[in-house]
Amino acid sequence: MKTTLINFLNQFPYPEKAKAFLLSEYDRLFANPKAAELLLAHIDAYKGGREIKFDVANQDAAAAGAAAGVHEYTAQFLLYACLAEPLRLRYKEKGIDESIWHDSMMDLLYKLNECHALHGIWGTFVAFWFDGFFKMTRFALGRLQFEKTTYYLTDVYSGHGITMKRDEKEVLNTHIPSGSPLRHEDVLDSYRRAYRFYNSLTIQGLLPIICGSWLLYDRMKEFLPPDSNIIRFQSDFEIVNNIENPGFSECWRIYNMNYPGDPALLPRDTSLRRRYADWLAKGGVSGAGYGILWFDGEKVVK
Repeated sequence: MKTTLINFLNQFPYPEKAKAFLLSEYDRLFANPKAAELLLAHIDAYKGGREIKFDVANQDAAAAGAAAGVHEYTAQFLLYACLAEPLRLRYKEKGIDESIWHDSMMDLLYKLNECHALHGIWGTFVAFWFDGFFKMTRFALGRLQFEKTTYYLTDVYSGHGITMKRDEKEVLNTHIPSGSPLRHEDVLDSYRRAYRFYNSLTIQGLLPIICGSWLLYDRMKEFLPPDSNIIRFQSDFEIVNNIENPGFSECWRIYNMNYPGDPALLPRDTSLRRRYADWLAKGGVSGAGYGILWFDGEKVVK
């Protein structure tokens, strides 16, 4: 199984230090009988085509780490890295292109880098997030990730001659992982792929895509230029709701640190970081936005 793990890590641009550390911690985990038993119960079940309870698997991975002296974030990451090859085989069985598996598994690398930047640990602090990929309910299609959901943004939505009530119609939810610039051409490419992959969700030939994210917070227009990647991403959506977040819980997504309470303590080493920190210093409040867009297979319809 270690050879399979090595092959998986080598398919992606993992830092050499991270790979060496992960393989060393893998050895520690599987040299410990209790830790190995806890992890293999889930790995073998998944390999055998059986569904597993991912919340239990995450708890058992943490317990395995405790037994072997491996940080729970690392142990949980290694659990999912060991499930990646069985997931690839499931893709193959269902006739899903392997490039989609590759794009989806890039999320493990994104989360590993975030964990190291924020906590100094090669692992993941959001193991709960991975279940959608391994249940095959969430797929990365190029730059963005998608999964089906029911419309939940407002009690009633009307637009383009279409009316939707909360929790009534199935729509497509999009997630924006870290890891690369949010170039608008890449975003549109993902929407085109999603239109083909999720064509059954179209309504009158249009694919409804919804999103809730700090990236859709309307007030960022107050300090970001209109040609910025974030504002161009926002402009495709009809923003139906905004919420303020005075505690700035999303700070780590921008700054790789939790909010220290004083914007003067935030790094200003990129344009986004500098503009956001300056805006907060002037009394701005962080937040998130929720929006919907309609895609006709080639372009956003407004």
